[in-house]
This record gives sequence, C-alpha cells and structure tokens, in this order.
Amino acid sequence: MTTKTTQKIGPISGFPEYLPAQQRAFDAIVARIRAAYEQFGYTALETSVVERTDTLLAKGIDAKEVYGLRRLAAGEGEDGAKELALRFDLTVPTARYVAQNYGQLVFPFRRHQIQPVWRGERPQAGRYRQFHQCDIDYIADGAGALPLAADAEILACAYTALKGLGLKFTMRVNNRKLLNGLFAQAGIATPEARYAALKIIDDLEKQPREVSLEKLAALTPKAVNLLDVLTGKAEVVEDGYTEEGWKELQAVLNHTYENFGFPPKGIEADYTIARGLDYYTGTVVETVLHDAPELGSICSGGRYENLAENLSERALPGVGISIGLSRLATWLMTQEPWKSYAATSAHVYVPYGHRAVTRALRHELKNNQHLNIEEGLEDKPLGKQLQIAEKRGIMFAVLDVQGQHYKVRSFKTREDMFLDLDAIAEMFCAAEQRED
Repeated sequence: MTTKTTQKIGPISGFPEYLPAQQRAFDAIVARIRAAYEQFGYTALETSVVERTDTLLAKGIDAKEVYGLRRLAAGEGEDGAKELALRFDLTVPTARYVAQNYGQLVFPFRRHQIQPVWRGERPQAGRYRQFHQCDIDYIADGAGALPLAADAEILACAYTALKGLGLKFTMRVNNRKLLNGLFAQAGIATPEARYAALKIIDDLEKQPREVSLEKLAALTPKAVNLLDVLTGKAEVVEDGYTEEGWKELQAVLNHTYENFGFPPKGIEADYTIARGLDYYTGTVVETVLHDAPELGSICSGGRYENLAENLSERALPGVGISIGLSRLATWLMTQEPWKSYAATSAHVYVPYGHRAVTRALRHELKNNQHLNIEEGLEDKPLGKQLQIAEKRGIMFAVLDVQGQHYKVRSFKTREDMFLDLDAIAEMFCAAEQRED
C-alpha cells in the first residue's frame, strides 16, 4: 500500500494574496487612483517585470535587494540570475523605456504606472517583498527648462487621488536646493558630507533629537543652528545658496494652489523633508496619514534633472511621485467602505431552474441598465442556494417573473417584493453606493 504525500502549502512571507472581498476592494482603490491620474491627462504605461541586471544596478541599488531571474535547470553558461532580474521599482524601468522609445514618444511625456515591484527585504509590519506602486511622472525632452508648474501638477494630481480615497493627510514639501544651501551655510560642503547630512535629516522622525544632533555635530560645528532652522525654531537666512531653492519652493506651492483655485488643506512647506535618494535635485515631498502615521510616508517623490543619466546621452528632466499602494491598501481594508466589500461583483442571484428569469432580466437590461447576475448552476435546495449567495455578499435574489414584474427577495429584510424594472434598477443603484 502506497502512502500519498501531501505537499506542504502556506503563505510565502512578504508575498501577499487577498481573499475575494479584499481583492475587489484593492481593485476599487486602484480604479480611484487611476481615475485621478487620468483626470490630469496622465496616460497608462506598463513595462516588463524583468529588466537587465546592470540597468537596475546603475542607480546604486543594493544588489542584495534585487531578485535575479533564472531557470531552475539552467545549463552551463546560462545563469540568467546574473543577467536578468525582477524590477526593484518603477522609476528605473520608466527611464529605460523613455530612453529606448525616445523617438516615438511625444514630450512632455505624462505617464502613470500601477504595477507590482519586488525587493529582497525582510518582511515586517506594512512592508512586503512584492508590493504595488502607483507612479506618475512628467518627463521633458531636455530641450528646454522643466517648468515648476509640472512639480505643482504632480502634487495636485496625487492630492486628488488621496482625497478620492477619503483620506486625511498632509503633503510636506521641500526643495533640495534649499537644503543644500542650508548645508553650505553650516559648512557641510563635500558631496559625501551632504549625502550623510541628507540621511540624518531623512531619519529625524525616527530617532531622538539628541541622536540627530550628535550625528550632525560630526559633520559641522553649527549642528544646533542647522537643526533649529530645519525644524522651524530659527528663521532661514537667505543668501545665494538658499534663495533659489526657497523661491522654487514657494513657486511650486503657489502653482499647486492655482490648480484648485484655493490653498488646499494638507499641502505645506517642511524643511525637514530630505528624501535620501541622491537623484532628486529640486522639489521633494512626503505624505503622512493623520489616522495612521505609523505607516510612514505613503506618497513621496520629487524632481530630477536627468532620469536616464546612465541609459542615454540625452538629459531627460522630470518630476514624479509614487503612492505606496500595498501598505496603504492593507490599512484601508480595515476602514469603511473598503472592509465591507462583498466577495462578488454580482448584484442579484437567480436560483437553479429559473433560467427564464435570467433571460428576461438580461434581455430587458442589456440596452439601458447595468446588472451583474449570478445564476445557480447546481440543482441544490433553494434554501441552500440562497444561503451561499448571501455568504458571498449578494444582497438580492430574483425568484420569478410575472409579466413586467419580478419577485425580488432582500437578504437583509427577508422580504419578497414584486417590482418592475425601473424599481429594481433604482434599488440596486442605492445598494451599490455602499461600495462607493
């Protein structure tokens, strides 16, 4: 007698999967973000999940965090893990895509991209090895100056997307030229010292003030004054180093306000925003939720002078911002209306043996109403069928048709109603609003 071996199954840490109701909520969140992006004229782009390894590492990404791609039974000399890898973010693939298709694109190129990325990090609360990003970028061709209005448009677009999700948040905006000017005033002059200072400023909220001061003191004797200016305890002293950055910051905020016709609540200047990545050259932004600050920045980005610096001889300046969707969606699914999504998109259930009802509904509704119908295909007792439909989150069952009227049962009230088509459509429309 042979013993059957059952393969061990279970979730893989850092690679999330959703139950049906969660997946529907996730897709609805994506749809709202996409609609906001497209409201500003940003067109959808998808790039390959695989990039050349040297392309990914050209921006200084830690190779330990990149997943290589290879066949399990690769032959000699066929170790693809050294040549191809899963994308680490959406910025590098976009840079490669724009450089590769430069002659076929129309500039300025406005694109949005909502896709998963992969990082070899240690999974922890709110962080994954596979996660979705929602990026938008405004990319110029380099022939002329990139307008500051582009920075403002990016902020306005992301602001609209987050507001569309019903979130309360603050977008904190700064300018790297202003920061570099403040560093110069403090005597932090070398690129290495500026980069170290940026990392310290980027971690201000993660450590006590005393720790930040101690680290800054290793770079400058003016550490106390620098930290006081950054945190608003002392005023910025303008000079040639800081003036340009300060003026750009104010111009971006003013342009952003013009997008709405009024100063939107939740977009403000903050000199402590640094964004540790070294390719940002102007505007930088981070966004924190009022109701879940523990998530950290859920929307961040900035301006760069050359997106494809290592991939093309052309300068491709641009500005972009990204919503960290997976971390945000995990939290949103604990809130209304997202946590109450049904596990099915069906509006009504028609039991087995009632195909005439299904045909009548589809015939009457095909030209003027939208209705998703789940039909029972197994000969089970009516009570059992209705129980399954209710568990899936369907709110109504249509049991019969008599002339122009349908017998409709509400799972919520357990009442049967005879309704015409217009009354059915109105009822379903009202029920759908629970997921809006």
